[in-house]
Amino acid sequence: MENLTMVTPLKQPIVFELEGFYIPPGFGPLLFFLALFTYMVVLLGNGVIVYVIVMDKNLHRPMFVMVCHLLVCDLLGSTAVLPGLMMHFLMERKRIAYIPAIAQAFSVHTYGVAVQTVLGVMAYDRYIAVCEPLRYHAIMTSARLHSCCALAWLLALLLIAVLFGFHMNVPLCGRVILHVYCSNRGILGLACIPTPASNIYGQSVVYAIDD
Repeated sequence: MENLTMVTPLKQPIVFELEGFYIPPGFGPLLFFLALFTYMVVLLGNGVIVYVIVMDKNLHRPMFVMVCHLLVCDLLGSTAVLPGLMMHFLMERKRIAYIPAIAQAFSVHTYGVAVQTVLGVMAYDRYIAVCEPLRYHAIMTSARLHSCCALAWLLALLLIAVLFGFHMNVPLCGRVILHVYCSNRGILGLACIPTPASNIYGQSVVYAIDD
């Protein structure tokens, strides 16, 4: 069992310690500004591209619409990790409460799966464009495009919701997460009992979306 630090289950409120990084004394503000700069670059870069695609009607085509969805995925992933990391650097405390930890882990995993499902929609779009070029516009209509993108997000959310459903009623016996952010495995690694169902399901999802 990973990070098992207590024999008896913890009671709420649970506060985790993130031990995936070391902050040298006095370097917290510098690391904070570096992380802030990185986050601002991510927001500005993705935001400008999304704005251009939304405002320019000539870019309202399937590939550009799906690029927007990928940019939203990028914003979700960076927002799930960087703001919390900045607070850890600024306050020089690496703690996170249970509910924010679950929310961060859920967002990070949703980002990872949504990227794959959106890429799957992009692959389907390219398949239609190559194999059915004369019927492409009849097949890939605006309604079908938005339905496919919505299905990609819905599938990602559903897969991750089921994954985190395994957290219900699982007692935790540790507080130390050996990572810079919270993840499903990082949290369940602190469980007082084995979690084979979560492990099998998580590996199945990974293999399914990678293939």
